[in-house]
Amino acid sequence: MTITLTTKEWNQLWAEAEMNSQKNPESNEFIYQMPRLLGKGYVRDIEVYPHLRLSIGDSEYHDDVLIKVPEYNHPLQFDVELLRVDTDDILISGAGVQRSWIAKNPKSQRSVGVWIQMPPELLGTFFPTAGGEIPSQFSLLAKGNDWQTMLYPKKTTAVPQSGTANH
Repeated sequence: MTITLTTKEWNQLWAEAEMNSQKNPESNEFIYQMPRLLGKGYVRDIEVYPHLRLSIGDSEYHDDVLIKVPEYNHPLQFDVELLRVDTDDILISGAGVQRSWIAKNPKSQRSVGVWIQMPPELLGTFFPTAGGEIPSQFSLLAKGNDWQTMLYPKKTTAVPQSGTANH
């Protein structure tokens, strides 16, 4: 069976699931249990810096789940899928207008991933130019009201060279 949801329906399911979630407001950390209707798993969400979120998720869906995502203004996001084999390993989703699309979450396929989400202005905080602006080499990640840039670099394994100390 395939379950098809709008983003509004998806968000409502997660809002209901949030009622049973663990929250630690002192550390800005939340652990959300996946809505039971959809499957099993969790998302651990941590605000590591103001407006900079680190999320770690582990999930498995009972059915194929499709989410109709409308066009919207998307923040800067870095995604790494660690187990799921039907997607690109890494996605850098630049800030800007994201086109409408359908997110596909296949049945009975465990997905483990790590996501970092932030407004593009933070690039100017972490990598400032003399004027405190976003460095020009990052401008493709901060499109504002223009279509966002999507990059799909491939994951590689780091192999220590002999004689190199591991710390």
